[in-house]
Amino acid sequence: MYEEARRSASTLRESPPQIRLPVLPGVDLSARYLLAETGTDAGGDWFDTVVLDDGRIALTVGDVVGHGLRAPWVTGRLCAALAMALQDGADPADAITRLEKFARRVPGAEAATVCAAVLDPSTGDLTYCTAGHPPPLIASTSGTARYVDPSGGTPLGAPGEYQLGSEHLDIDDVLLLYTDGILERPQCTPDQAIADLLRVTAAAADEPQLSAERVTEQALGLVAGHTDDVTVLAAHRRTPVVALTQSGPAVPATAARFRDEFAAWLRALDPEPVVVIGVESAVLELMANVVEHAYYDCAPGELTLAAGLAPSGELEISVRDRGRWMDSEPAADRGHGLALAGSTVDDLTVERTATGTTATVRTALTKAPSKVVGEARPATDQVEFSAAVTGGRLLVGGPIDIATARGFDRILREVARHATRPLTVDLSRVTHLASAGIRVLAAALRRSDRKLELVALQGTPAEHVLALTQLPHRTA
Repeated sequence: MYEEARRSASTLRESPPQIRLPVLPGVDLSARYLLAETGTDAGGDWFDTVVLDDGRIALTVGDVVGHGLRAPWVTGRLCAALAMALQDGADPADAITRLEKFARRVPGAEAATVCAAVLDPSTGDLTYCTAGHPPPLIASTSGTARYVDPSGGTPLGAPGEYQLGSEHLDIDDVLLLYTDGILERPQCTPDQAIADLLRVTAAAADEPQLSAERVTEQALGLVAGHTDDVTVLAAHRRTPVVALTQSGPAVPATAARFRDEFAAWLRALDPEPVVVIGVESAVLELMANVVEHAYYDCAPGELTLAAGLAPSGELEISVRDRGRWMDSEPAADRGHGLALAGSTVDDLTVERTATGTTATVRTALTKAPSKVVGEARPATDQVEFSAAVTGGRLLVGGPIDIATARGFDRILREVARHATRPLTVDLSRVTHLASAGIRVLAAALRRSDRKLELVALQGTPAEHVLALTQLPHRTA
């Protein structure tokens, strides 16, 4: 019993609740995530989607240092805090500013990077902000893609301010948010990785049908031999879904025709199968009730089926008749249609008047992201980590990642403690600067009170990451 309880607790720590994507009338969403470590259900990357009260949708992605048990704990708190700020009406820059203050009290949140964007599906207006995170990109059906202008902003816990950027999406444009694992690929320069992501995204968005799914699938297709988690979140601004309304005589043939038309309409929205099954079952039960009971004492009258998708992602379906139902107690094998219909959806209400009955179904339409668990295969031609004081500066080489960051932190603290003048940390020979290394550097900058300078050669991995995360540095 003890072992069973221990395993259950471990599962709860490692597997946060599965986030579902809302199915929306004017935006099609897709998300995929690739885990660097086998045997786990969660890593250091996260994403979230929040439908705001005014119909806009907030899209967020983030990257927390490390993997294992602590990472999901940290990501859950950051994700919830950012969602709350956005729901309270904060714009992306203000929301990240609030998140940065909150993160100071969350162990393990230091140097986490975040991107938040808010899209208005009705106008295409987009606002966004990054905190040490790569900027989103926009792809169009013309076969082109572009990165939005960086909004600046340092990782959580590092000195800096957050600015708001703005953009516009036309109908059928696709917005892509992602984590930096997709850019930091083995045997691939930063410039090549940036160009590759633009190329595959532009090609995937060339056809508007299922653009969001194709974009996330093709983007993850770039990743091979990854050593970091990767998350991609795409939003395809589409022509709003047209509501379905059908009327006809309340006979079995009409109900069968409406069933097929409704099924095609619903499945075109691409919700997850379990939702489709529940909603279709409810609609069939409600139409059958009308056919069998609404006009029991007269010729079949009208049956009306209406279905629409609200900006919140809530599906509303009404089944109406103009008849008069007979009041009767349910028999052992009959009369349970309403109970069955209500059990498969979020809410069912029935309103009976002198002119007819209206049964209304409401349920949230959602779909699940795709999760791909990959093998953690280290990059080839690995260079060992090294750090040595040369000519009055700390010269660092090799990878600064989750495996070497702790040793690097000890060396940096020791050298800084004995330095008699401002210390220069030369990162030009660093082959891989991961988020664990960024956390060490951000903490060192906070401690140094401007007595520490970071230097990297232009075009090197370290220079790319330092520029991306907006950590203060000098390019040699």
